[in-house]
Amino acid sequence: MDRYQTLDLFDDLVTEVVGALSELSDWGLSGQRPTQYNHDVVADDIIVPRLLDAGFAVLSEESGLVGEGKVTIVVDPVDGSTNGSRALPWYASSLCAVDSDGPLVSLVANLATGDRFRAIRGEGAESEEVTLRPTRCEELGEAIVAFSGLPPSHGGWAQYRTYGAAALDMCAVASGSFDAYVDIDRAHGVWDYLGALLVCDEMGVRAVDSGGEQLVVLDPQARRGPIVAGSARLLEQLLEMQRDW
Repeated sequence: MDRYQTLDLFDDLVTEVVGALSELSDWGLSGQRPTQYNHDVVADDIIVPRLLDAGFAVLSEESGLVGEGKVTIVVDPVDGSTNGSRALPWYASSLCAVDSDGPLVSLVANLATGDRFRAIRGEGAESEEVTLRPTRCEELGEAIVAFSGLPPSHGGWAQYRTYGAAALDMCAVASGSFDAYVDIDRAHGVWDYLGALLVCDEMGVRAVDSGGEQLVVLDPQARRGPIVAGSARLLEQLLEMQRDW
């Protein structure tokens, strides 16, 4: 399956997830493990078997690492599950194909609004619903920064938001809705951010781990803290801000 067929498959899977969730009556906790919701399970049950049948290995937040293949699909069936449980329209499916050279193809889809962000390595990123235009803001004092977690003190930004879905938060930096994104707690698994990372990379948006570690990993136990900014200068100011905390 080539990269374009893979992206088409991602789109088909997300469309199927949206249809299934439209008929879901119970958006509460699944009872299978802490913080897992019924919609996480429904989406995972749709996505993972189809990817395995297509010959991919899969690393899913809900299923772990399963299957074998030269390409691994990193999946967050529903990123921002708590938002979904409260009918807050900021939750997404995120899928990213990873080969020996890193992220290859990705799709991040807002399951509530229908906005979809697609990226292919070396070929750019696009969205039919949202204009992708990073702000290139260079001054923290002028920036609107999205956070995951509670900042310990004011870091000098102009305004901040805490929306609760890393994949969409990072794509919002690529689209220019936010100037930057900062994960305070370094608690995210690779499935939370990898699809959006390729979108950001293809839009020239800088992203690093706050601890200096590699963001592209296929370890279900690894946790990272992405910091994303539309300019190199703003990224350095955000890193300095974190060092001061």
